[in-house]
Amino acid sequence: MLAGIGLVRYAYSPLTASMLHDHWLTAAEIGYVSTFNFIGNLIGALLCAGLAKRFTPGWVSRFALLIGLVSVTASAVDLGFVWLATWRFFAGLTAAAAMVLAPLMAIAGIKALARSAVIGTVFVGAGIGIIGLSLLLPEFLDHGPSGGWLFTGGLVAGCLLLSWAGLSPRIEIGQNSPHESTISRRPRGIVMLWLAYLLMAAGVVPHSIYLSAYLHDAMHQPIGFSTMVYAVYGLGVLLGGPIYGGLVHRFLGTHLALIATVFSAMAAVMIVIVSGPLWLIVASAALLGAAQMGNSSCTTHRLLEMVGTSAHAKWWGRFGISYNIGLAGGAFLMGAMVHLGWGYLAGFWMAAIALSLAVLLLIAFRGAPPDIVEASHDE
Repeated sequence: MLAGIGLVRYAYSPLTASMLHDHWLTAAEIGYVSTFNFIGNLIGALLCAGLAKRFTPGWVSRFALLIGLVSVTASAVDLGFVWLATWRFFAGLTAAAAMVLAPLMAIAGIKALARSAVIGTVFVGAGIGIIGLSLLLPEFLDHGPSGGWLFTGGLVAGCLLLSWAGLSPRIEIGQNSPHESTISRRPRGIVMLWLAYLLMAAGVVPHSIYLSAYLHDAMHQPIGFSTMVYAVYGLGVLLGGPIYGGLVHRFLGTHLALIATVFSAMAAVMIVIVSGPLWLIVASAALLGAAQMGNSSCTTHRLLEMVGTSAHAKWWGRFGISYNIGLAGGAFLMGAMVHLGWGYLAGFWMAAIALSLAVLLLIAFRGAPPDIVEASHDE
């Protein structure tokens, strides 16, 4: 997760200012390159669950990290827009594999009572990567973006070496553990959860992609300060899994914890819409980051409750598809609104509407845990 999400996926955002300064990309091309990354994420989410079933999730994860290493290293060479867009597409494949397969491998063989803590811990890696990059990259940009990309590649290589041996679940994904109940499924509740996850993705777009541009263009902040906001965002990502997927989940249960993540995201968006003070807008990045990772953590746990271990891998892959559709759709809509002259706040209003719809879906279709058909040894 640190390598696939924190480094491979999020290295691009803090490096955009340097690439603009050195004329690697125009402002418009930065958005187009991001679109290729989302397409890679979407295709990766479509493929990785099936590939994991055929080749094992450990080997798919290893291969995905190798692709990520090549993608960030190749990005250190300025060969134009098509070259960089191609490698950001491959970086999207790596991020999708990390998001879909890492939680599944982590909970393989773990008893039900410990799963929320394990899932929350897994998502910490993404936050560590984002924070580290945001704070350290400026030290490697004296000679342009190439130094930043190569530094990122070195970190990814280190993660690959450290994680290689451990990227294998103790039991095969797609099989129930000896303590797992056989359950019936509620398709309507699963579909509503899928749609809510899609809308949540659209709701995080303004903060996760455009906040730096908003601070620089609309609030006239220096490029360095606008870039460093990702460290605050990464802090939220770091804490989101343990807070929402761990503590809040423990006290409120999975469903209410999931709703709490969406309300937290709405609060972060509204802080920007009402044009609060600068320090509060920066703080909203941490709140949004925590809500984003907490939502992913709680969603995968809620899905596990609804379908069981045997079907979790298949359905979590589908949820990865929904999330990337939401990201791509939200990014396209906000880009179009900015292009039409509606300004950045129109995108934040779009996010508020998407998050409101997500809350309504979660409340209206609670989708109670499936009926237990066979008693669990854990209960």
